[in-house]
Amino acid sequence: MKKSYTLLSVLALAFLCLSYSTSKKKVRLLMFSKTAGYRHASITKGKEAIRLLAEKNKFTIDTTEDASYFTKKNLKKYAAVIFLSTTGDVLNEEQQKAFENFIRSGKGFMGIHAATDTEYDWPWFVKLVGANFLNHPKPQKAKLIITDKTNLSVMHLPAT
Repeated sequence: MKKSYTLLSVLALAFLCLSYSTSKKKVRLLMFSKTAGYRHASITKGKEAIRLLAEKNKFTIDTTEDASYFTKKNLKKYAAVIFLSTTGDVLNEEQQKAFENFIRSGKGFMGIHAATDTEYDWPWFVKLVGANFLNHPKPQKAKLIITDKTNLSVMHLPAT
């Protein structure tokens, strides 16, 4: 499951960077992982994985848990913002407005995992991420039969 989650994040991040690759400027992203609720142990590994992607694919990644980065002036230097397992109420009203304007200007956003567990009282953000996290469902048993082992998304899985 962790490999699939990582692969999905990698593919989404690659797509995000490719969408900005037509620019002559080096792509610069902001990774934000502030938590005001549950803190996922995977945040550290997520930061490492995205830093490696940045190095390998020649884009710049700035990481922070400091919401004061969310100003109109500061956000201008980024092509996109990644919310990496953020939780709770992490931005004040002024920071929210700066982020909204950033997105409305055509810049990008990627929410990884717990981003849906963030900013419940900010309707605009809820609409951006698509929903709010309620709870983890009970684990479901499934039998997967891999029919195409050449597909990158399932190469690491057994045949059944």
